[in-house]
Amino acid sequence: MDKRARVGQVYNLMRTARLNVLYYEILLSRWTKVIRLHDVLVAAAGTASPFAFLNRSSAPFRAQAWFYITIAAGVIGVLKPILRLDRQVSLYSELVTHYRELFHDLKCIADDVESAKDFNTQMDQNFVRCRLKEGDLQKKEPPPNRRRIKKLQLAVEAEYNVENWWYPD
Repeated sequence: MDKRARVGQVYNLMRTARLNVLYYEILLSRWTKVIRLHDVLVAAAGTASPFAFLNRSSAPFRAQAWFYITIAAGVIGVLKPILRLDRQVSLYSELVTHYRELFHDLKCIADDVESAKDFNTQMDQNFVRCRLKEGDLQKKEPPPNRRRIKKLQLAVEAEYNVENWWYPD
């Protein structure tokens, strides 16, 4: 086993895990906001709410506004189970959690390599376990947004510069 190459693989997989944490945190946040907005719209138009006064108004604009709010809420209410928005949030939440765990495990290996100035068999076995875990996670991932990944890659490269790490001779 070429220790230098293997340590490089540890560092690369650690940065990939960090990139995936950032990527799926963004997606999770966005989908959570979409669901929250959906729920607010449906609740506002679907129940007796402060918007009800619009329907009683004699002004045509207010009557039309209430009509369109009700139509929009009905369409949005029907789309939620069809689009399975909750499944997206659940998937992204699961991916964020598992990639955080993977990143933590890899960071521990990298820290051990740095402090011991060596890459031993135990570290290699832990790394193999991490690679298998990453392979399982990749099977669950939806197709990525390449533009967003490129932006996040720059952030991760700035956060974890490979030139600052120790490599065996």
